[in-house]
Amino acid sequence: MDASDLIAAFALVVSLLSAWISYRAYRYTVRTREEELQLTFSREKSEFLVRIDKARKTFDRLEQRLKALLGAIDRGSDDEVAVLADEAERLRADLKYLEGCQRQAWSLWEETYEMSQSGFAHHKPRFLGLIEDDEHFASESQLRCDRAEEAITKAGTKLTMFLV
Repeated sequence: MDASDLIAAFALVVSLLSAWISYRAYRYTVRTREEELQLTFSREKSEFLVRIDKARKTFDRLEQRLKALLGAIDRGSDDEVAVLADEAERLRADLKYLEGCQRQAWSLWEETYEMSQSGFAHHKPRFLGLIEDDEHFASESQLRCDRAEEAITKAGTKLTMFLV
């Protein structure tokens, strides 16, 4: 065995060692990338679940407000109830629609929680649109609640002034 054979054998060993190191570096890069993608997916999914949960809490507060207003109308005198009949009907319609919003929000939360990465990427825009539509309804309903509170106050004041 002469020097050229030793150099060739040494070059083969160095080449195999470099291939093994390259393969390990490649595996590490792939694994790191997958972990980064999984972390990004988990973060985005968590943020979306928080968004849905925030909407659910908004719906719950609105439900309490609607029920309180309806209770205030129902506790009023017969004259006040008659004057506020349209407001009460509007609030009841809002409450009924809001129940659907709440069911949908729960359903979206559960579906999102169970969703895979590809499913989440596919369905998130549609789910976000549904939540935004329901939040828009809730903000409009809050305005109707404000008007109903004003009407309740005015009806109580008018009847009090009329009776005095």
